Amino acid sequence: MMNLKTILIVDDEKSIRDGLKVLVPWEEHGFHIIGEATNGREALVIIHEQQPDIVITDLIMPEYNGLELSETIQQQYPDTQFLVLSSYDDFPYVTEAFKNGAIDYLLKPTLTADKLLAILKRIAKKTTKKELFFAEEDRLSQHLNRYLSGYPIEEEYLLTQYFDQPNYYLIYTNLLWYQNKQQVTAYLKQTLLKKVALKELFYLIETTECGLIFTSHLPYELLHIELTDTLRALKRIEPDLFFVLSPVTHSLESIKNKIQLLKNESHEQYFYFKRHIVLKEEDFLDLNTFEEFDTKKYLRSLINEDFHLSITRIEDYFNSTIERMPKPDLLKQETSNIFYTLFSLLLDFCDKPADIQLLKQTFLFKINQVKYLEDFSLLVLTTLEELRILIEDNQIHHASENETIQQMTQYIERNFQKNISLTTLADTFHFNYNYVSKLFSQHYNTSFTDYLNSIRLNKARHLLLTSDSNLSEIADKCGYADLSYFSKLFKKYYGTSPSKYRRENQL
Repeated sequence: MMNLKTILIVDDEKSIRDGLKVLVPWEEHGFHIIGEATNGREALVIIHEQQPDIVITDLIMPEYNGLELSETIQQQYPDTQFLVLSSYDDFPYVTEAFKNGAIDYLLKPTLTADKLLAILKRIAKKTTKKELFFAEEDRLSQHLNRYLSGYPIEEEYLLTQYFDQPNYYLIYTNLLWYQNKQQVTAYLKQTLLKKVALKELFYLIETTECGLIFTSHLPYELLHIELTDTLRALKRIEPDLFFVLSPVTHSLESIKNKIQLLKNESHEQYFYFKRHIVLKEEDFLDLNTFEEFDTKKYLRSLINEDFHLSITRIEDYFNSTIERMPKPDLLKQETSNIFYTLFSLLLDFCDKPADIQLLKQTFLFKINQVKYLEDFSLLVLTTLEELRILIEDNQIHHASENETIQQMTQYIERNFQKNISLTTLADTFHFNYNYVSKLFSQHYNTSFTDYLNSIRLNKARHLLLTSDSNLSEIADKCGYADLSYFSKLFKKYYGTSPSKYRRENQL
């Protein structure tokens, strides 16, 4: 059965789409129309799902025009060829489309079946040759994958024969870093080195370690620049893009050892190079140093509830440690330990533990997910600033509560002889009843009623010893209308009746 080349038609005019579908007997000439779209945005959905061989697209369309579509196809779907439909007035757009990789263009007013078929057959022939070439490359890549994975292969000479010179470069990346892994590998295989490599082979080992082994006529520094420029387009799609370029090596055996080295070290280097696209191996940082945190001083400041000093010690430590470039996993683990201790003590200290608990959970989750030093530093600094605010709010709240308690205490001492209650205080100071009750309980470690009785009975005791007033008068002056209740309460507090207390203690 003939292997049909698949075609997608993209045009906002239904008459053009319908006309193209019936213009030629597609299957007879080796083509099959898999779909149609009214604009570039619809087209991208179909391209992503069905990967057509050829796209025939109009240039001027609403929402997402043909130029935008052609640029995206070039960047994300290098296997897909495209030609553009245009009117006479669209020529400036045609020029831009060719810059984006268009194979050819067709003028709508002069479009015929013969012209369309001639261009499509030329594209089909080109893609067929390309497929044969890549099939051979894929076979060699499989040999390379087995060789790099440590398996003995009899065809090693095919690899050395293919490269044809013993000066190899290596670029390495890890697919774990990317969202669209297929897109990255397709870009590597078909786009990346066309301008700079004499020969190249794609490798993929352990399902994630991948890159290219290649030879090039360019010197190392210039090669680095060219690779960086070429990969910028891919970085717009994969913002976490990160490659390592090795210096020239002179045997496949040394390439195998180099890949193992890069596998072990690249992930840690990746943490420190958010802005880099291609990192030269010679620019690797030395990540062997690590400074221990002064736990004794830190814990002392926490025990003393000097949380501002604790935060300052954390800041000073990280400023010093980051300059020494520790290994990311060690840095994250130490950070988690330091902050866990701080959060745990603040949960007991602050009046709003729910806020601390939420911040704690968020921080401990994010610190393990963070990919770059830049983001790590921002997370630490913003978390410390949020903690400062919570601590200050808590201190202000305590200061405000202390002032409120002092004012309430003065009010009680001036009005204890009146019929006052928690409701009276809540109304007088414009607070919620439950808040006033809780405030008394926390500050005096007793209930409002017990506190008021202690004030009244202490005043009664003073009057018993310094005045000639009888017991009923003293009870009334101290806020007790019932003499019997007053006497009973007095005995409960002081272990004796009011009259006996006066006899035994009055001078």
